[in-house]
Amino acid sequence: MFKSPKEANDCEIEQICRLLNQKLGFNYTLQKKYLVQSRLNKRLVELNMDSYQAYLERLERDQSEFNMLVSLVTTNVTSFFREPYQFQVLQDELLPEILAENQKAGKLRCWSAGCSSGEEAYTLAIVIKESLGASLDLRILASDISIVKLKEGMAGIYPLERLEGIPRKLRQKYFMPLASKPGYFQVKPELRETVHFRKINLIDKLDVPEHIKFDLIFCRNVFIYLTRDSQRKVIQGFYDYLKPGGYLFLGHSESLNFTDPNWTFVKRSIYRKK
Repeated sequence: MFKSPKEANDCEIEQICRLLNQKLGFNYTLQKKYLVQSRLNKRLVELNMDSYQAYLERLERDQSEFNMLVSLVTTNVTSFFREPYQFQVLQDELLPEILAENQKAGKLRCWSAGCSSGEEAYTLAIVIKESLGASLDLRILASDISIVKLKEGMAGIYPLERLEGIPRKLRQKYFMPLASKPGYFQVKPELRETVHFRKINLIDKLDVPEHIKFDLIFCRNVFIYLTRDSQRKVIQGFYDYLKPGGYLFLGHSESLNFTDPNWTFVKRSIYRKK
């Protein structure tokens, strides 16, 4: 049996943090040493590596391994109907207005940025379909930096315990049990086809066609990883891709600068483009 790798020194952890910060705009420092090392030790064993220096050398030449690193060190806490207050506001107050404005066009475009394994994007699709009906042309872009999580989202397969936040009626309507995998459910095709998954690094030039403008953007609990400069860059990108009057939803503990003249405060962590 392969022995555990040598404990990482501060310099090696700093190099890993620097790599994440440079490529993704993260704000990782040595304070993240325990988190980084605890999540990477098992990975080094899987790779039969006995040192973090060997792992660093691999990261420099192997993009797929960097993708794995990202999946390991980001928290990916997500669930269906997470932070339900925002979905309630969307359903009760914002969607009727959005529908009135989009009735002639008959379409709605949304973006779930930092979608992880897809729960937020599918929740958004359910809420909109339940509110506005099946006749609306709904398309949701679901983006993340983790290839591993995007593949999970595209498959749309979840164990029963992950569906506990979904009302039984909606669970029966939008999910089907998998005979080949007892205890697991898959998002039904008619809901899956409304959500399109794509790898997007929010601090890069956004890989989204410039002519696409969104009615809603959800980017919740992503800013906790980013530096202030990266946050400003991402917010500007969202502003450019939102329609005039479009809505931006942040995590319940995140907020914009209230003095920003480009945005109107709607409710807690919900903003509207002026």
